Amino acid sequence: MKILFAWTGVTSYMASSWRALSNHQGVSFSAVVENVDSGSAFNADEVFSSLDVKVVEKGALSPDIEKPDILFAVGWHSPMVRSLVERADWADVPKVCCFDMPLRKNLRCFAARFVLWRYLRHFDAAYVPGALAAEYAKWLGFKKIQRGLFAIDTARFSAAAQNQERKGFLYAGRFSPEKRVEDIKKAYEIYKSRGGKWEIDFCGQGGRLVSPAEMPSIYSEKSCLLLASSFDPWPLVALEATAAGCNVIMSDKCGNRFELGAARVFKCGDVMALAELMLQAEDFAHSREENILKYDSSQWAKRTLRLADEIVERAKEGA
Repeated sequence: MKILFAWTGVTSYMASSWRALSNHQGVSFSAVVENVDSGSAFNADEVFSSLDVKVVEKGALSPDIEKPDILFAVGWHSPMVRSLVERADWADVPKVCCFDMPLRKNLRCFAARFVLWRYLRHFDAAYVPGALAAEYAKWLGFKKIQRGLFAIDTARFSAAAQNQERKGFLYAGRFSPEKRVEDIKKAYEIYKSRGGKWEIDFCGQGGRLVSPAEMPSIYSEKSCLLLASSFDPWPLVALEATAAGCNVIMSDKCGNRFELGAARVFKCGDVMALAELMLQAEDFAHSREENILKYDSSQWAKRTLRLADEIVERAKEGA
């Protein structure tokens, strides 16, 4: 089966998932990726090594690509992705729409159903990470909705979980306004003023810039990940930290708060509540998330292949 992914962003987690998928017998995998963030710590050649991936610059249309048996396309914003979805000579190609956007109670979210209907009618199914995005997929009119869009290579992080002596907090990610890093800094000041002993480290764009290869080592030195986002549909960093044995304290605006049962959750913007959880974190046992393996790349590959088989067979029956 020829499986094509049309994606945006050079990401190590998708690379590990695609690598697991391409290892399945009978799968001919390829992808075209729009590099939307040229200033990131990700080197496309390194991240996608051994994979059949074409990287195009932001705003470019798709290169010449062989017609696949099924197309997995991310979202609806990228002109490159849309050009593949809407190709007239690919009208008979089954398509799956991949997105992490949750259902939000605002005009833009509700209007999308009507604004996007011409585009969304090309798709046979939606592939989303969890419960909140599944609600949005249902609102958009999808009948077939598959959860479990994102995964990580859990083996990369499992060794870090062996360090039982580590102490300290970590923030990993962008320093954009919606991440509310200032809330974390304010909460840490309160934490220290009340006798907190742990140090805190910030890494990512805006802090200590690190490569994906360094993250397992960083997790092994810290005990607790902090996320204070006002909007974060599905923070993969929370999965990585959990696989590495870290506890996670996250705001109630993080989309995977329902799926990560071991995470501690506070109301977004409540700095005092965050500081209180940070004080309690010194007594937390090391995280043991029983369900983390279902987010492993190998499980993702099996899940994605089952979905592809189902959609392709259904298309053949309806032809």
